[in-house]
Amino acid sequence: MFGAIIVAGVPSVERISTDGVGADGLNNDGQTPFACMTLLGQSVVSRLADDWKQKGASAISVFAPQRGLSPKLTDLWRRAGQRLSEYEQQGIKSVVVAQADAYAEIDIEVMLGVHEESGETVTRAVSDDGPLHFWFLDPKRFSERDNLFEGLNTSRTVNFEVRGYVNRLETPRDVRSLVTESLSHRCHFRPQGYEIKPGVWMGGGAQVERSARVVAPAFIGRGVRIADECLITRGSNIESDSRVDFGTAVEDSSILSCSYVGIGLDLSHSLVDGDSLFNLRHNVKLRISDPFVMRRNNVNGSNNQPPSDFETGEMILSSTEELAK
Repeated sequence: MFGAIIVAGVPSVERISTDGVGADGLNNDGQTPFACMTLLGQSVVSRLADDWKQKGASAISVFAPQRGLSPKLTDLWRRAGQRLSEYEQQGIKSVVVAQADAYAEIDIEVMLGVHEESGETVTRAVSDDGPLHFWFLDPKRFSERDNLFEGLNTSRTVNFEVRGYVNRLETPRDVRSLVTESLSHRCHFRPQGYEIKPGVWMGGGAQVERSARVVAPAFIGRGVRIADECLITRGSNIESDSRVDFGTAVEDSSILSCSYVGIGLDLSHSLVDGDSLFNLRHNVKLRISDPFVMRRNNVNGSNNQPPSDFETGEMILSSTEELAK
């Protein structure tokens, strides 16, 4: 058994300089981490917590930005340090700590075994392109609490080599790569929904009109509406509660949750998040001012914020009974 702490900070973003325009993140509020965004029906953070739950975590705490607020990453880590102290008081002997700024397929049980056998205070996961923000530690022997992140990065560690798939999730291009590699079965990041025909996945409550075409591989999320004469193709994903209007073609693109894409458009090699569009081929971000073209979708009469799996700034699962729910 082990404890777990996940810190989901602000996204790493790709800077571009086309006509002096910088890409400051896809989401409107600039604070939702890529790892908290719904991709193929579930966020990276939520998948990580689910995996740890299945592997025997006795307690899981997630610290993520609260919608409408912009806490500093250092504040989230300070709260994580306080939780580590509570885990120590509860007698938890090993704690896994992760900053959710990447998707990494790590064998958590093997890593825990390496950590316990090494006798070192901290064990860190590393991949071919460098160390990951993913550690196992002994809370009784690890004294740093006020600046947990710095302490983890400066401590003497045993390295655990990650042999599985790793995606750093540093740029919109990385987000798109994770989707396409999942739909092509090149990693274990599985779509959440029903495979209605080979290579086409659909979430609950999604509606695709009869004259619309969805060509595999593709993902249509929960509550999505695809209008007549639309074409969804070449590894595209339309995330929860989004709308694609009449006659629009979506090719090799991702439409993030609660986005509206208008009539008769030809969208390719892009990510859409509300009224923001990032074109991957030209490395350009655009803000679309015409709400009839693109906008944040209004669902059930509410003005939706950029979605995250976490409605509040902290999720705590503090016992195996709660984890089983």
